[in-house]
Amino acid sequence: MSQLSPDGIKTSNLGDDLDASCIHGSRSKAFEDILPEVMELQQQINEHNREIDVLVNLKNQILEQISSIDNVNTKIKYLRDQVGYSLQEIALVLDYSYGYVRNISKKLGNDSEK
Repeated sequence: MSQLSPDGIKTSNLGDDLDASCIHGSRSKAFEDILPEVMELQQQINEHNREIDVLVNLKNQILEQISSIDNVNTKIKYLRDQVGYSLQEIALVLDYSYGYVRNISKKLGNDSEK
């Protein structure tokens, strides 16, 4: 495959048994060869989407339960002890400052120790 460039300079000294896809590394697998892998990936995506749906549902249920509670102390205690949220997560969910949530949590912790 000795070819000359348009200006007459020799660009390759490779044998005639190589084609352009080999030289440029663009050989691709046939669609039939990669179809099983694509189908497996699609199945994994579908499984993850189902898991995400379940988690979003649980999150919405938790948020509904929280919104039905009137007392901030009760909300913080519920999120901390029942849901297992960190104080930072509680502050984000309830839209309070971290310091405010920490102070209430500290009071609730002291009250429960008595």
